Amino acid sequence: MSKQWIKVKQLSKELGVTAHEIIERCRTAGHTVQNSVTRLNPEVERQVRGWFGETDPLKDVTEEA
Repeated sequence: MSKQWIKVKQLSKELGVTAHEIIERCRTAGHTVQNSVTRLNPEVERQVRGWFGETDPLKDVTEEA
């Protein structure tokens, strides 16, 4: 089963940045993002989390051991 798509506004709250910051960065990277209720696919979500300093949420923690 694939991971659910996340809304920009929800992700912005998790990361502690504004939705506008995420939208502008996504647009600069060539992603189509209309507004704060646009849903991001898991790949774009991972990229956004990397931009704003969060490590990859899908990374297996056992790989680090």
